[in-house]
Amino acid sequence: MIRRLQPRRGKRERYSPAVGASQILSSKTTKKKRKSSSKSLKKYGKETPSGGMASLLPSLIGVVILVVCVTAQMGFRGRPSVAGIDLGTTNSVICIQRLSKGVGVIDCVADPVTGSPIVPSVVSVYDRQKESKEIKVGPSSKTKTLLEPHPSEVAVGQAAKVRIDSHPQQTFYHAKRVLGRPYYDKSVTVLQQEVEFLIEEEGTSKNHHTGSSNHNDIRLSIESESVFRANQDAALSPQQVGGHVVNYLIGLAREFLGHDNVKSAVLAVPAKFNLHQRRRTFEAFQLAGISVARVLEEPTAAALAYGLHKKEGVEKILVYDFGGGTLDISILHVSEGYCDVIGSDGDDRLGGADFDATVAQLLTQQHSSVLENLASYDSVIHDNVDHENNVAEVLVSSCDRITDDLPLCSVSSFHTLGEKIKVDLSQQQHQQKQQQGSKTNKVVATTGCLALPPFKNGISSSSLLNTLCKSLYVETLGVTLDEYNIAVTPLFDRSVMPATRLVEDLGLLREEVDEIVMVGGTTRMPQIRELVRLAFPDAQLNTHIDPDVTVAYGAASVID
Repeated sequence: MIRRLQPRRGKRERYSPAVGASQILSSKTTKKKRKSSSKSLKKYGKETPSGGMASLLPSLIGVVILVVCVTAQMGFRGRPSVAGIDLGTTNSVICIQRLSKGVGVIDCVADPVTGSPIVPSVVSVYDRQKESKEIKVGPSSKTKTLLEPHPSEVAVGQAAKVRIDSHPQQTFYHAKRVLGRPYYDKSVTVLQQEVEFLIEEEGTSKNHHTGSSNHNDIRLSIESESVFRANQDAALSPQQVGGHVVNYLIGLAREFLGHDNVKSAVLAVPAKFNLHQRRRTFEAFQLAGISVARVLEEPTAAALAYGLHKKEGVEKILVYDFGGGTLDISILHVSEGYCDVIGSDGDDRLGGADFDATVAQLLTQQHSSVLENLASYDSVIHDNVDHENNVAEVLVSSCDRITDDLPLCSVSSFHTLGEKIKVDLSQQQHQQKQQQGSKTNKVVATTGCLALPPFKNGISSSSLLNTLCKSLYVETLGVTLDEYNIAVTPLFDRSVMPATRLVEDLGLLREEVDEIVMVGGTTRMPQIRELVRLAFPDAQLNTHIDPDVTVAYGAASVID
């Protein structure tokens, strides 16, 4: 069960009895006029003075109007002090409600870097010794904060995501999967197999900020010794990763509003989070210096975003939240305008990232020779050239031909390109559906990466590093919709199972589900929407709000 939350209406103004108030006001006003009149007569020889503050009022009013106009032109949007935040596994979002009577206009703040409100939940730690020239933006190192490392020493969001390929051991992602979980939890083991940074046991230690003890907690650590020499706090707990993301989101909101008055937020958490996981999420906000105004469960926030708690005839709502890291299913009961979560289910090890990984495996099989060539160059560098980095690190740092749009072909980049292919296939399917009646073409998504040719023994090891960039060629990667559907069939089979299981466990019939709210970027896939529609044919599917911002939008809607 959850707390019953609903947008509060503006307070009604109270008025005193009309007759009594007017008599008192009239009597006081008459006395004030007489006193001011006699003072003016003595000082100036007439009833009204010709100078003083009265003469300045028109000028002051003009100045105030000018200031208001200028601030409006500069984008000043009022002073709401509370935000709605969805701290997600793969992406995070912050929305702000502009002050108004009742629920005002809600803005989901876009990141100027990408132009999108969807911010990757990724944090990458800079190596101060090697990357001092790269660090050009961010907060001042003198800014006080509880976050370690200091926000000036990390990249967050898209700037961090692009470093997954080039600095995989220094870049942390999917931290929410293991937030508040003990070291021996199965989810920790699964994540360790998917990432290149280390996951270590924190042991029993005391948290300096909260005073609590951490038993078998974990930390995400960097293997590179050079980073540790540059920054002794390069190991981050999952809540510290979340804290950096929250800090970044709040910075976007403050920049958007034009002031620093955003100091609290409505926190949305998964309905199935236990008390320890909720505390760790709360701590992430604490580390970012943001107080939690309310705690709202994510499915409730999603239902509020669509206003389903006010819709006639709605009693049961199924929230289907399929994000990048997890699949969460919740059923809400609506009564008298309130939403209560009556049951939750899901799959903690199924998300959009698993679809990306499946495409990456498909690309690895199709282009195995490209990866073998890269490995052969690595072997030569380590055996014959005195260089501490591998070929990928050398090329990414020195070759200007390698870009975000055209990365180096590697195991890491195949995951990034796999996501790109998945999104492209979904977009093409949506386009074909909108163009009904036209001839259906074969759906295929293509992209590319830069690859190294087969290594030749005749190449001089001394000149090898200087010729690598010039020798790169474009390798075309392509996946058809049929190939994709076959590869991800086991994931499709798991996608609806928790929803049907939850309905049965609650003793409900599928026909009793009135509305379905689709949340999370993975629900953009036409195949997923169709599977859910077939499982609950009598329910209305709600998809018109961007599924990536639905939770934050709903959280912002309950702000006082």
